[in-house]
Amino acid sequence: MIRNRRDYLAAELDAAKQRVAVRDREKRRLDERRGSVMALLRSHGALEQFSKLQGETARKEVEVEFLRQRFEAAEQLEGTKNKLEIERNRLTLRLRRDFAEQKERLSEAILAFEETSKRLYESAGSMTVEETANGPQFQFPMQSSRNKGIKNMQIFCFDMMLMRLCVKRGIGTGFLVHDSHLFDGVDGRQVVSALKVGAETAKSLGFQYIVTMNEDDAFKEKIDGFDLNDYVLPVVLTDSKEDGGLFEFRF
Repeated sequence: MIRNRRDYLAAELDAAKQRVAVRDREKRRLDERRGSVMALLRSHGALEQFSKLQGETARKEVEVEFLRQRFEAAEQLEGTKNKLEIERNRLTLRLRRDFAEQKERLSEAILAFEETSKRLYESAGSMTVEETANGPQFQFPMQSSRNKGIKNMQIFCFDMMLMRLCVKRGIGTGFLVHDSHLFDGVDGRQVVSALKVGAETAKSLGFQYIVTMNEDDAFKEKIDGFDLNDYVLPVVLTDSKEDGGLFEFRF
């Protein structure tokens, strides 16, 4: 049995050697054929041309791949753009519907703004709210509206309008705080007029109006029935001494 196994393996080895020999002969034949073809190409200058064509083909393949990626990106961008356009149109329709439903509240807000503005200026400003593709657009037509002081008074009127609406609906914090920056560029007498309107509005509506203000020309102005000094709190912040500041911090 061992002898038969040995004979079988010897036969398999001989067969494998024969297959290797056949393949070696085929390899030599193909190498010779390749050599003759390359010699023929070289003799006619075709080999150089073939190399150039290979390089050009590689460059074109890279260019095609780049264009394919750009095309896919453009398709994706176009799809996203269409989705955004659809969403924008949906939001615009929703905004128009909200404007129609809130028409009375918008009118109330506009009237509240104009009422405060009339108490500050002979030629009162107004407020308009329009629906646009980018959302509600607020505009405040007023003479000399490019002036910084006028713009700040527009903010004052807007804040007072918001307080009126909040108090009426029982929402909000119950207080309004203005910093002295709001009155930058505003004439001293106009500042006093605004503070008078703020004090009267706060008293009539029942909210607290807080203003942090530096000592300036406003304290020199007087309006009948209104003295700004009557509304100054007893605690005054100052940095004129080393112990001045707020919560032990100096500014």
